Amino acid sequence: MAIYVWFVLWMFLMLAMAAGVYALLVRLMSPTVVQWVLLPGTIVSEVAYMFGVLITGGEIRRRVLPGKEGGGDGVASTGGKPRTFGAVVASVLSIVAVVATLVWAYKLLDEPVIGKFIGLGLTQLGKSGVSSFGELSGVFWEQVRNQVSLLERLTGTLTKVNWFDWRVPLLVYLTLCLSVRMWPAGRPIRPTLIGVVILAGVIATIGAIWTRFESLLSDLWPLLTYVWTSLLLLLVLALAITGATALVRALSGKGSANA
Repeated sequence: MAIYVWFVLWMFLMLAMAAGVYALLVRLMSPTVVQWVLLPGTIVSEVAYMFGVLITGGEIRRRVLPGKEGGGDGVASTGGKPRTFGAVVASVLSIVAVVATLVWAYKLLDEPVIGKFIGLGLTQLGKSGVSSFGELSGVFWEQVRNQVSLLERLTGTLTKVNWFDWRVPLLVYLTLCLSVRMWPAGRPIRPTLIGVVILAGVIATIGAIWTRFESLLSDLWPLLTYVWTSLLLLLVLALAITGATALVRALSGKGSANA
């Protein structure tokens, strides 16, 4: 059961990380440009979301690639169907579609990048439990140290892989696009959080019924580690670029230090 708890925890953390990365990207570029840069993830997330809206009796009031004028949240109550229900179903389908595409890319393209990234002896995202409250502080700082180790390992991997192998840039690009688009940009966040909780319950139920499911989930832990570390690296880079841009603007007199 512990593996399911950790899985849900890291899913929520990755949503928060994706939100931070997306917020920084739209400060550096316009939202439309960001959506085009993240095109594969945008298409998978939005098409799955719109399908969920349609099958619950809603209507589409937003575009896949929103412009400056926006366009609604994509869900309308029709035929007596509750608005929240349609939003939650659509959000669940969006998450499932993004995760399924990530797993597909992992199964097809993992060896040149993730295989080297994980390697032997690499500490992955923690799944160990805490037996007492006194151990919580030690576990927390251990996880902080692990994040630095993961970032070091990922940057080292990206400098050593063969970028002329088409699988390498494709996997790196797809991972970034799909992981960032786990965040429901331009859509209500509450249905997504409810959807993650529902998915957690479904996963735990399947695990209780099907004994092999836990081992299958453990097999996907390298992908979870890689996706998390990719988001973490992208967040660090986006923070550095945002800070440098604000500093340059402040020094040039075009903006304040708080920009």
